[in-house]
Amino acid sequence: MADKVKRTKTKYKSIYYNENTKKYDVKYNYKEYDIKSGKNVYKAKWAYNLNTITEAKAELAKLQTSGVKVDDKDITLSGAFELWNIKALGQNFSPVTIKNTANFMTMIYQFVPASTKLKDINEDVYYKFCANIRSQGYSEETLFSLNTTFRKVINYAFKKRLITENFLLYTENMKTKRKEDYRIIDKEEFDFIDNYFKNNKCVRKGQNTYKKYRFLYNLLFYTGIRIGEALALTYSDFETFDYYKKTDEKPLLIAPTSEATSNKHLQGMRVIVDEAYVSREKLLKDTKNYKKRTVPLSPAPTRLYMRLKEEHLQSGGSLEDRIFTLTYSAYDTTIRKACKKLNIETCSCHDFRHTFISNLIKKNIPLTVIEKVSGDNQNTILQRYSHMFESDEVMILTALQDL
Repeated sequence: MADKVKRTKTKYKSIYYNENTKKYDVKYNYKEYDIKSGKNVYKAKWAYNLNTITEAKAELAKLQTSGVKVDDKDITLSGAFELWNIKALGQNFSPVTIKNTANFMTMIYQFVPASTKLKDINEDVYYKFCANIRSQGYSEETLFSLNTTFRKVINYAFKKRLITENFLLYTENMKTKRKEDYRIIDKEEFDFIDNYFKNNKCVRKGQNTYKKYRFLYNLLFYTGIRIGEALALTYSDFETFDYYKKTDEKPLLIAPTSEATSNKHLQGMRVIVDEAYVSREKLLKDTKNYKKRTVPLSPAPTRLYMRLKEEHLQSGGSLEDRIFTLTYSAYDTTIRKACKKLNIETCSCHDFRHTFISNLIKKNIPLTVIEKVSGDNQNTILQRYSHMFESDEVMILTALQDL
């Protein structure tokens, strides 16, 4: 009868000393997602007779990374992404593209687990994935990025012949908004929206929540920041700055009026944008393109901020508290309902950003300045708002006539 194997733990997790062989054994525990049952199946892999701790650690690392190979016909979704990542590094893709793809894959794994085998992903799985991410209340921009990333990895795996059939070739693509689907909110419409939240109340826990709703929509309309960036803001993310200050005497902080703005008032306020908040995961992340920026505030959101800040501090709050504590879905649903009651065309939170950038282009603000305050690069702005630059052609023809 064979001797019973006796192993003792080492200080390294998953590495054991085999008393019988006087060598090291490695045990790697992992789980696989069964696409049919919808449940995880827990499994283990062993590696035996390793002479040293160093060899054992190397073998464990190999098991943990699955030793991804191009000819692995049972490759998983995460394995396919690792191959794409190798290609991206080899072809010198931008660090932003690589990091963004990794972030989106992390989000995708919540709906299609990383251990899912590509051969088990079919049309039904894809449609379920699309339905699940849409149900989370993500912005159209995020939906587009998640869908594009998922399809990119699947298509790359097919190109590398890791799957014999690419179901995406005969599967309808997920419908997301195009640039022409976003609408511009004119000033008269926004005034209707603003007055609606000003003149109505929604009391929860003794507080009128419409005050913060009103501030949020003013902030989105006058700064164009993304909704996720707005949800990450704390009271300390707003700062004052001075124009033409000639003395060291600190000026009295008074919210500027529209008249003061036109007269180049000496003091203004701006918002610092350096993080974004993901409601579903309840986590903070870097802004898109990882650009920290500041955006100057118009008088309307400045006054609203100062009132909210004063009330917050008087009730014992901290400047480090987040201002907007509800989910993206709550704010987006509320603005849609308000538009319906006002009998105006429905708008979404992202429509405010589209409106802001469009208004800057209409006012002939230089593209470099728009890039600075929007956080988008110039190529993205040109692609999404190319229709706004049509008058530039007339300018060019007129200039050529004067040669």
